[in-house]
Amino acid sequence: MNIKKINLLVIPLALVLIFDQVTKIWAKNFLIINGNKIFLGGLFRLIYAENRGAWGSLGSSFSPEWRFILLIIVPILALLGFAWFVISNRKMKDIETLSYSLILGGGFGNLIDRIRYDYVVDFMYIGYQNIGTNIFNVADVSIMIGVGFLAIQSVKEALAKRSGSA
Repeated sequence: MNIKKINLLVIPLALVLIFDQVTKIWAKNFLIINGNKIFLGGLFRLIYAENRGAWGSLGSSFSPEWRFILLIIVPILALLGFAWFVISNRKMKDIETLSYSLILGGGFGNLIDRIRYDYVVDFMYIGYQNIGTNIFNVADVSIMIGVGFLAIQSVKEALAKRSGSA
Protein backbone atom coordinates (compact mmCIF):
# COMPACT_ATOMS: atom_id res chain seq x y z
CA MET A 1 0.00 0.00 0.00
CA ASN A 2 1.49 3.33 -1.01
CA ILE A 3 1.63 6.46 1.14
CA LYS A 4 -0.95 8.27 -1.01
CA LYS A 5 -3.51 5.50 -0.48
CA ILE A 6 -2.77 5.40 3.25
CA ASN A 7 -3.32 9.16 3.45
CA LEU A 8 -6.55 8.94 1.43
CA LEU A 9 -7.79 6.29 3.84
CA VAL A 10 -6.50 7.38 7.24
CA ILE A 11 -6.72 11.20 7.16
CA PRO A 12 -10.40 11.54 6.13
CA LEU A 13 -11.37 8.66 8.43
CA ALA A 14 -9.62 10.31 11.39
CA LEU A 15 -11.10 13.73 10.60
CA VAL A 16 -14.60 12.27 10.38
CA LEU A 17 -14.16 10.45 13.70
CA ILE A 18 -12.86 13.56 15.46
CA PHE A 19 -15.49 15.93 14.04
CA ASP A 20 -18.27 13.39 14.66
CA GLN A 21 -17.32 12.74 18.27
CA VAL A 22 -16.71 16.43 19.07
CA THR A 23 -20.11 17.43 17.65
CA LYS A 24 -21.86 14.63 19.54
CA ILE A 25 -20.22 15.68 22.80
CA TRP A 26 -21.28 19.26 22.05
CA ALA A 27 -24.85 18.10 21.35
CA LYS A 28 -24.98 16.18 24.64
CA ASN A 29 -23.59 19.13 26.60
CA PHE A 30 -25.35 22.01 24.83
CA LEU A 31 -28.67 20.80 23.46
CA ILE A 32 -29.70 18.83 26.54
CA ILE A 33 -29.19 21.92 28.70
CA ASN A 34 -30.29 24.65 26.27
CA GLY A 35 -32.94 22.83 24.25
CA ASN A 36 -33.51 22.55 20.53
CA LYS A 37 -32.39 25.29 18.15
CA ILE A 38 -34.27 26.28 15.00
CA PHE A 39 -32.69 27.93 11.94
CA LEU A 40 -33.87 29.09 8.51
CA GLY A 41 -37.52 29.28 9.54
CA GLY A 42 -37.46 25.71 10.83
CA LEU A 43 -35.85 24.13 7.77
CA PHE A 44 -32.78 23.17 9.81
CA ARG A 45 -33.06 22.15 13.45
CA LEU A 46 -30.69 20.96 16.12
CA ILE A 47 -32.65 18.39 18.11
CA TYR A 48 -30.94 16.09 20.59
CA ALA A 49 -31.95 12.44 20.18
CA GLU A 50 -30.67 9.10 21.43
CA ASN A 51 -31.15 6.42 18.78
CA ARG A 52 -31.05 2.91 20.25
CA GLY A 53 -31.62 1.33 16.85
CA ALA A 54 -30.17 1.69 13.40
CA TRP A 55 -31.35 4.11 10.72
CA GLY A 56 -34.73 5.54 11.72
CA SER A 57 -34.60 3.65 15.05
CA LEU A 58 -34.89 0.32 13.22
CA GLY A 59 -34.29 -2.44 15.76
CA SER A 60 -34.62 -0.21 18.83
CA SER A 61 -37.31 -2.50 20.24
CA PHE A 62 -35.14 -5.63 19.94
CA SER A 63 -33.94 -7.29 23.11
CA PRO A 64 -30.59 -6.02 24.45
CA GLU A 65 -28.94 -9.27 23.33
CA TRP A 66 -30.16 -8.93 19.72
CA ARG A 67 -29.30 -5.23 19.63
CA PHE A 68 -25.77 -6.12 20.79
CA ILE A 69 -25.40 -8.76 18.08
CA LEU A 70 -27.02 -6.79 15.24
CA LEU A 71 -25.84 -3.27 16.11
CA ILE A 72 -22.38 -3.91 17.58
CA ILE A 73 -20.98 -7.34 16.64
CA VAL A 74 -22.20 -7.42 13.01
CA PRO A 75 -21.06 -3.81 12.32
CA ILE A 76 -17.63 -4.49 13.86
CA LEU A 77 -17.16 -7.50 11.59
CA ALA A 78 -18.53 -5.63 8.56
CA LEU A 79 -16.38 -2.54 9.14
CA LEU A 80 -13.23 -4.59 9.71
CA GLY A 81 -13.94 -6.63 6.58
CA PHE A 82 -14.66 -3.47 4.63
CA ALA A 83 -11.42 -1.89 5.88
CA TRP A 84 -9.48 -5.01 4.85
CA PHE A 85 -11.06 -4.83 1.39
CA VAL A 86 -9.94 -1.21 0.98
CA ILE A 87 -6.43 -1.84 2.31
CA SER A 88 -5.84 -4.97 0.24
CA ASN A 89 -7.29 -3.70 -3.06
CA ARG A 90 -4.30 -2.42 -5.05
CA LYS A 91 -6.34 -1.35 -8.09
CA MET A 92 -8.73 0.93 -6.25
CA LYS A 93 -9.03 4.46 -7.62
CA ASP A 94 -8.29 7.41 -5.33
CA ILE A 95 -11.92 8.59 -5.33
CA GLU A 96 -13.02 5.10 -4.27
CA THR A 97 -10.48 5.00 -1.44
CA LEU A 98 -11.66 8.43 -0.25
CA SER A 99 -15.31 7.37 -0.51
CA TYR A 100 -14.73 4.19 1.47
CA SER A 101 -12.76 6.17 4.04
CA LEU A 102 -15.75 8.47 4.59
CA ILE A 103 -18.08 5.49 4.89
CA LEU A 104 -15.73 3.74 7.34
CA GLY A 105 -15.29 6.92 9.39
CA GLY A 106 -19.03 7.32 9.71
CA GLY A 107 -19.56 3.67 10.52
CA PHE A 108 -16.88 3.68 13.22
CA GLY A 109 -18.22 7.00 14.58
CA ASN A 110 -21.67 5.54 15.19
CA LEU A 111 -20.18 2.29 16.47
CA ILE A 112 -18.19 4.21 19.09
CA ASP A 113 -21.46 5.68 20.36
CA ARG A 114 -23.16 2.29 20.53
CA ILE A 115 -20.26 0.86 22.53
CA ARG A 116 -19.90 3.91 24.78
CA TYR A 117 -23.55 4.85 25.39
CA ASP A 118 -25.65 1.93 24.07
CA TYR A 119 -27.20 4.43 21.63
CA VAL A 120 -26.15 6.79 18.85
CA VAL A 121 -26.28 10.54 19.46
CA ASP A 122 -28.24 12.27 16.68
CA PHE A 123 -28.92 15.98 16.58
CA MET A 124 -29.61 17.42 13.12
CA TYR A 125 -32.88 17.57 11.22
CA ILE A 126 -33.69 19.05 7.81
CA GLY A 127 -37.28 19.48 6.72
CA TYR A 128 -40.44 21.50 6.81
CA GLN A 129 -43.01 20.80 9.51
CA ASN A 130 -43.47 17.00 9.57
CA ILE A 131 -41.81 16.34 6.19
CA GLY A 132 -38.09 15.85 6.42
CA THR A 133 -35.18 13.66 7.30
CA ASN A 134 -34.70 11.42 10.27
CA ILE A 135 -32.60 13.07 12.96
CA PHE A 136 -28.98 12.43 11.99
CA ASN A 137 -25.36 13.22 12.86
CA VAL A 138 -21.98 13.94 11.24
CA ALA A 139 -21.20 10.22 10.89
CA ASP A 140 -24.40 9.76 8.88
CA VAL A 141 -23.51 12.72 6.65
CA SER A 142 -20.05 11.24 6.06
CA ILE A 143 -21.55 7.90 5.05
CA MET A 144 -23.97 9.60 2.65
CA ILE A 145 -21.20 11.70 1.07
CA GLY A 146 -19.05 8.57 0.61
CA VAL A 147 -21.95 6.69 -0.98
CA GLY A 148 -22.72 9.75 -3.13
CA PHE A 149 -19.13 9.90 -4.40
CA LEU A 150 -19.28 6.19 -5.28
CA ALA A 151 -22.57 6.68 -7.12
CA ILE A 152 -21.19 9.62 -9.11
CA GLN A 153 -18.06 7.63 -9.97
CA SER A 154 -20.17 4.68 -11.07
CA VAL A 155 -22.31 6.88 -13.33
CA LYS A 156 -19.19 8.53 -14.80
CA GLU A 157 -17.69 5.12 -15.59
CA ALA A 158 -20.93 3.86 -17.12
CA LEU A 159 -21.20 6.97 -19.31
CA ALA A 160 -17.54 6.66 -20.33
CA LYS A 161 -18.06 3.01 -21.33
CA ARG A 162 -21.21 3.89 -23.24
CA SER A 163 -19.57 6.74 -25.18
CA GLY A 164 -16.46 4.65 -25.80
CA SER A 165 -18.43 1.79 -27.29
CA ALA A 166 -20.66 3.97 -29.53
